Amino acid sequence: MEYAALVDVYRCLETTASTNEKTAVLADCFAAASEGQLPLVATLVRGTVFPAWDSRELGVSSSLTREAIRKATGVDDDQIGEWWRERGDLGDAAALAVENRSQQTLFSESLTVELVHETLTELAGYTGEGSQSRRVDAVAKLLTSADPDEARYVVRTVVGAMRLGIGEGTVRDAVAAAFLDGSDEAVSAVERAHQLTNDFRVVAETARDEGIEGLRALDVELFRPLKVMLAQKAESVGDALAEVGGGANEEGEPSVTTETAVRCEYKYDGLRTQIHKRGDEVRLFTRRLEDVTEQFPELVSDVRNHVSADDCILESETVGYSPETNRPVPFQELSRRIKRENRIEELVESVPVVTHLFDALYVDGESLLDAPLRTRVERLGDCVDDGADVLEPATAIAVEDETEAREFYETALSNGHEGIMVKNLDAAYQPGSRVGYMLKVKPVMEPLDLVVVGAKWSEGRKSEFLGRLHLACRDEESGDLCDVGWLFSGLTDEQLAEMTHRLEPLVAERRGREVRVRPEVVVEAEYEEIQRSTESESGYALRFPRFARFRDDLSPDEVDPLSKVERLYDDQ
Repeated sequence: MEYAALVDVYRCLETTASTNEKTAVLADCFAAASEGQLPLVATLVRGTVFPAWDSRELGVSSSLTREAIRKATGVDDDQIGEWWRERGDLGDAAALAVENRSQQTLFSESLTVELVHETLTELAGYTGEGSQSRRVDAVAKLLTSADPDEARYVVRTVVGAMRLGIGEGTVRDAVAAAFLDGSDEAVSAVERAHQLTNDFRVVAETARDEGIEGLRALDVELFRPLKVMLAQKAESVGDALAEVGGGANEEGEPSVTTETAVRCEYKYDGLRTQIHKRGDEVRLFTRRLEDVTEQFPELVSDVRNHVSADDCILESETVGYSPETNRPVPFQELSRRIKRENRIEELVESVPVVTHLFDALYVDGESLLDAPLRTRVERLGDCVDDGADVLEPATAIAVEDETEAREFYETALSNGHEGIMVKNLDAAYQPGSRVGYMLKVKPVMEPLDLVVVGAKWSEGRKSEFLGRLHLACRDEESGDLCDVGWLFSGLTDEQLAEMTHRLEPLVAERRGREVRVRPEVVVEAEYEEIQRSTESESGYALRFPRFARFRDDLSPDEVDPLSKVERLYDDQ
């Protein structure tokens, strides 16, 4: 497939506001792709060359991309920067540079989807001395062969800012329409397949070649993380028991029988950790599907030595504990370990962890997703030995009345944990879903997990920091991000420096002191109230929002939905 044909699809998607029309355009694109092109297109339409669980990165910043544009076109760097500021899009600046290039090359080749994908994939493998120059040269070579429109989308793919409004839901529906009948049943099959694989390449090819039955046959696979099951929030212990345990008795009190006994677990403020093991090979993944194996060597050692199952996928929460008090430390402290890439052994000592196991998804060749929780917990206990240093079962009990559950809840809080999880012991595991048979109970007003989509340089003594944050939630139907206002307070000088360090490489547009950034940094925001707003895309704005913490455990796809903002507004 010529890359120009895919660019035509990009242009159509960018100029189409209707989600249904976007779905139809994508479905036609998928259906027309050849056997080998489909997996490439399935990822490129979302501006990436790797599936969500693949930790490889292209490693090309905006500044390196500008250098590649200059090298390919001969246009002065200042002129490229001026176009970038005027248009607010480095891809548009690249298109103008190609249109006005001052040098021509005698050796260029027609761009194909295969060539673009192969070149971008190779960028992630460049390491060591000279790797940045090699990346610049590779991108410049693509731009040398590109027309203005092709250059626009090559650059947008490189910097991760496609601006097409294509979320997972749109790709899901397009796959269902292209290769199945587009019915609710087909969409559900595609959705579950993606939740299990996190790879639209596999999902699209399976839907095309094997149909709906092939999608249903897809199952968990070692070292390919699946989306974790998520909990809804209950307002109280009683509400949680009533919903999970089967309703209320004649007096209106939660009714839980032996048959419907629920499991209460401590709710830990840590890192959701999905453990994959095959023999001595162990990999650790977060709920964002990031590979953090290298950051937790003591956990890897414990899994090798104390998990008796040959093959397994276990779920857990890794919590940092203070060496002095043996009480849990804030997640912000634990996140130092998640981001560390060298001298890891220092943090092993200063931020020790315990990994609390609570579920088994796969054991010795058997998928347990459809098994009830009581069975999964039993299998978990059978495959973990005693004597581990950092592995231990989550603190949990089976309860039959509210008094017992409330006492457990109060104990969890007194031990420094966030609250409790209340789970139905008869429920199966639903990857990627927020389910009504697993609820969390916390005592504080619920904050919001939001993604940073823009920022402003601060003023005065803090002028070197990007500290004024533009925050967004996600529209569940379209997958688009909707802003909910600006956050100006709550960050210490150290956090401002950290925020600036994280955001600067993500800058996609500049307008004076304001920048638009790729939506990758997720934060937890506290606020006084939620107000109606005619100026924000969401229709709401947070009043007096404050930065609470970074949420490195959440991906941009997992930020709170607009429906939650609406619910919190109504509940005020």
